[in-house]
Amino acid sequence: TLQYNGATVAGNDTTTILNITGLQPNTLYYYRLLFNGQPDARKGSFTSFPPEGEKGHYVFVTGSCQETENMKVFDAMPLHRPNLFLHTGDWTYPSYQLDNSYPANYNTVKLAWRRHYNEDRMKDMLLTVPIDYVHDDDDGFGPHREGWYGTNYEQDTLTGEIYNSFSFAPVTQQERSNVFKAYTEFFPAYQLPDTSIGLYHSFKMGNCEFFFLDTRSNSDLPPLAYQYDSITNRWAFNPPPGHKIIGNEQMQWLKNGLKNSTADWKFLVGGVPFNKNLRLLINFALQFQNIALSVGGVNGTGFRLSAGFAGYWAGYPEEQNDLLQFIADNQLTDLIFISGDTHHNVIDNGQNAGMPELNASGLSVTGTNLAYFLNLFGQLIPSAPSIRDSVWNGGGNGLGNTNFKNAFGKIEVFGADSVKLYVIDEDNEEVSHITIQHTGKTAAPPQTTRNILSNIYPVPPQSGQLIIQLNPNYLILPDDRCYITDMAGKTVAQIPANTFTFNTAIIDINHLPPGNYIVVYQTGKKTESVKIWLL
Repeated sequence: TLQYNGATVAGNDTTTILNITGLQPNTLYYYRLLFNGQPDARKGSFTSFPPEGEKGHYVFVTGSCQETENMKVFDAMPLHRPNLFLHTGDWTYPSYQLDNSYPANYNTVKLAWRRHYNEDRMKDMLLTVPIDYVHDDDDGFGPHREGWYGTNYEQDTLTGEIYNSFSFAPVTQQERSNVFKAYTEFFPAYQLPDTSIGLYHSFKMGNCEFFFLDTRSNSDLPPLAYQYDSITNRWAFNPPPGHKIIGNEQMQWLKNGLKNSTADWKFLVGGVPFNKNLRLLINFALQFQNIALSVGGVNGTGFRLSAGFAGYWAGYPEEQNDLLQFIADNQLTDLIFISGDTHHNVIDNGQNAGMPELNASGLSVTGTNLAYFLNLFGQLIPSAPSIRDSVWNGGGNGLGNTNFKNAFGKIEVFGADSVKLYVIDEDNEEVSHITIQHTGKTAAPPQTTRNILSNIYPVPPQSGQLIIQLNPNYLILPDDRCYITDMAGKTVAQIPANTFTFNTAIIDINHLPPGNYIVVYQTGKKTESVKIWLL
């Protein structure tokens, strides 16, 4: 029997954090709390971590976004006997569930943490399941400003034309200080490298190493990546140089950690998706920027949809590609990304995302049908990217099914052999899964069929511009040729290799009349072509 003593601190909302020492590795422990010598009715248990580097069978559960009364996922999670719960943010929504003094008033921040620990069913699960956590937007800075910015639109009553705009609510230094301070006072956090920047940290468990990233505390505002043309009343996505989601200090910390890691599996865990091909949706949604619509239960315009995706890693292509290039240059292997925020649960094997990714973000939300509705666009609109093929090829809510229940992610490690990534719904039914072999590759191998030309579409319609998107994993060679022909085979446009930035080219097609054309890409003896229609 081990005993640890501590006193709650009145100024910390009558809480305390105890440091537990003297534990044996990989051992089941039971615990009970005594207050003034009297045992509390609640008791719990946990299993200590295995020795660092030990290969074993480990299970982790993950998810984000809890804002409704439906908490059934927290009954299902413990059935898998997880070693750890990886929470990727929006652990309640103080951004709108509390008053507008959050997070400027530290007392309101303390109230938010009290609500964290009082979530129905989750509070019972946490008695037996350890947790690590990093905040996202709505449980970070709020108040309901979607990561400190928002989109608005107005419709002219005479012409019907829609005008989009951004609104800003910059985070103050006091708000940052309050949020960071509360995290260290009310959560048993791992060592934080620099709390002036964010809540990023890392730890090891067995043959796994986890790198928790803070993608909200130090990111450049997504609106900075958009440019407005007042003549055409249209916005374009064009990130400026140096547009960052985690910033130089956190990026260098991450690179050092990945390069020096000896773990068989490296998990990058963060609040927002990494998936590189979400860039397709940023651009595609701008086709409908002046059209009011509802996608996945969210009302707005295509502009709002685009701006929402622009807050993810794909909205910061310079930094994202820098990380992927670092991984390739240093031959780093067996990396898996775990993310949240999207209010649905989906998987990719790395072919689209840049590395295998489990995006689990529907613990307790009003709907998990985002991928389903986006995939409908892919079936109804020729220029729309196919979500199942081009973004989340491992399935999930609404991809090959009509399961829109709340769900969570499960990561199952089989020594140094493989990792399974699952989406499991609130009734403990599997929605989808994929297996990642320990092959020493961060992405799926190139396909032998069409694997260079990924998506081609005019953005926006009749704008005189054409976007040509290559597979993000394809390395452009100096002698590659890309061009457009008419249906008679005559070349009507040349696209030099140096036109492509991050495997995307935006070209002027004003000189081409409406009709059918063919986009051709040649590399060595391989030729790919896609037929397009210009309005």
